[in-house]
Amino acid sequence: MIFTVLALTAAIPDEPRLTIAVRQAIEDEIQHGLDATINKDMDAYMAGVPDDYSIVEEDGTVTDKARLRELQAQAWALISRTNRLDIKITGLQLGCGGDCALVKTDQLWDRQMLGKDGKTEFNVVTTQGHDERWELRDSRWRQTGIKELGGTVTVDGKPY
Repeated sequence: MIFTVLALTAAIPDEPRLTIAVRQAIEDEIQHGLDATINKDMDAYMAGVPDDYSIVEEDGTVTDKARLRELQAQAWALISRTNRLDIKITGLQLGCGGDCALVKTDQLWDRQMLGKDGKTEFNVVTTQGHDERWELRDSRWRQTGIKELGGTVTVDGKPY
């Protein structure tokens, strides 16, 4: 399984400073992905996704990079507008001598989506918790895996 408990190596010099720098770098990568999603820029979105990327869905199925592209294209076709999209880091634990991290995030996505008729708009708001694995690759932090932890969905303010 992608997510295992990382044993921290011997004390990393300046660990708090390193943790702050890693957090900022990961936040920057997250923002890049959010901007690409809001702008529906598939090339920019996929540029940050490594070939060995995987998502472990709540039901245990695994989504790889190719399937992620397909799913994003399908979802973006139904989204007429993103009202708000936020991902907040709620926890970060370094491992691998500072070259990998386990990151907990909370996501909120408020958007307008088209119904089955292709015309009717609905306001859809989802929340989702994630356990994410990040690795430093070629001087850039890359999200290499994600485990969906569950969340909520509302449509026009009502639980779905």
